[in-house]
Amino acid sequence: METAINIAYACKLISNEMKQFIISSETDVIREVEERGDQVELARVMKEEVKKELKKCLEEAQQYFNTLSGPKLALVIDGKCLMYALDPSLRVMLLNLSLNCNSVVCCRVSPLQKAQVTTLVKKGARKITLSIGDGANDVSMIQAAHVGVGISGLEGMQAVMASDFAIAQFRFLSDLLLVHGRWSYLRICKVVTYFFYKNLTFTLTQFWFTFQTGFSGQRFYDDWFQSLYNVMFTSLPVIIYGLLEKDVSASLSKKYPQLYMEGIRNSFFKWRVVAMWAFSAIYQSLIFYYFVTDSTSTGQNSSGKMFGLWDVSTVAFTCVVVTVNLRLLMMCNSMTRWHYISVGGSVLAWFVFVFVYSLIRENVLYVIYVIMSTFYFYLSFLLVPTVALLLDFIHQGIQRWFFPYDYQVVQEIHRNEPDGYLRAGGLEISNHLTPDEARSFAISQLPRETSKHTGFAFDSPGYESFFAAQQGVYVPQKAWDVVRRASMRSKAKAPLPPKR
Repeated sequence: METAINIAYACKLISNEMKQFIISSETDVIREVEERGDQVELARVMKEEVKKELKKCLEEAQQYFNTLSGPKLALVIDGKCLMYALDPSLRVMLLNLSLNCNSVVCCRVSPLQKAQVTTLVKKGARKITLSIGDGANDVSMIQAAHVGVGISGLEGMQAVMASDFAIAQFRFLSDLLLVHGRWSYLRICKVVTYFFYKNLTFTLTQFWFTFQTGFSGQRFYDDWFQSLYNVMFTSLPVIIYGLLEKDVSASLSKKYPQLYMEGIRNSFFKWRVVAMWAFSAIYQSLIFYYFVTDSTSTGQNSSGKMFGLWDVSTVAFTCVVVTVNLRLLMMCNSMTRWHYISVGGSVLAWFVFVFVYSLIRENVLYVIYVIMSTFYFYLSFLLVPTVALLLDFIHQGIQRWFFPYDYQVVQEIHRNEPDGYLRAGGLEISNHLTPDEARSFAISQLPRETSKHTGFAFDSPGYESFFAAQQGVYVPQKAWDVVRRASMRSKAKAPLPPKR
């Protein structure tokens, strides 16, 4: 157990300021029973001792928890005591004590006990759990957790094969969680809510039309418009967003690990967030339908005829496609050329499709050509998306100014540092160089000048250490520098041609 505690100190799971609860089987009472050799009596005594210790520690932990300035708590339990603590009659007490502690260390446990502890937290506390291991004895624990991480090392590949994610070293766990894990959570939440928004907007526009038709079943949009809405006209931008979205750089994500708490608090997928997207969809659908229908109710085309159903629905559908794609750009934190290409390409795909489709489809024959020859189309094309996105623009401004998320605060702090990611990344790489790599890097920093001297001291291998010291760059010397220097031989001069 002392080894486990020392390792916990080295990993900063436990500090000197923390109050430690130690439940160990190496007590005088348990040793006396073990010396007798009665296994039934030993099991009974150990269960009673574990129950007594758990109850005592839990009461003390609750007292510390009720105080304002109480110390942080840590629990250390060995495998023998854990076997009895996982008993159905005691596991609730163990779970409550563990949840009141900042760190829990279980030492000398079996693979089954690892899985049981993981399952206890997973089902009892209803929290998202992560297990990480590097050997075959960690497979059951990795499979029991929500997220399993395997380390490929000397222990073999069993943990990697059973895991959800594989890393080469334990230090890469910070990148997996603080950088890629947080980015993944942000992207998934935004993509899901955006899908909900754009489909609700599209559907409600047709829903308002049913009030005008007396729920007769008359469709507002053409069948192919509805079929290609999610397939061609609004699909590519959200894919690009889900692949490339980054609120802050990787270096800032690790510099401010508190950003990870946004995922724990589920800040981007609360009912309040979903309700705001739903309200935005309702508002925009009303704008799309009533603004377009009212503005074209008394309008006429170039031939003097009034606009029909397919004329109005084509104008409304054009406004929907443009607006939902522009709304995606408003929610992007990192803009790349692929975002502009995908949004512009989706809008262009709609126009190319409708130009071709209007030539072959009977009910919408020449519709796009007719409406584009009128002033109403261009007025609606400019005003409807502007009015529809105005509410979202105001909401985003108020939210960012008065109720900012943590990542938005970090963005404002580093808004004038576009090169922060590159500088931090370079420093981080240099900190993990091996001695050979450090030597090569230091040599590469020396001035590239060709020496005019041909003496032994300048031509022999190992001169790098001397010149590096002169330039103020440290290059570690190697023993074989001296050996190679001593073994150098000057090249034999070529004989002169005989005189004639």
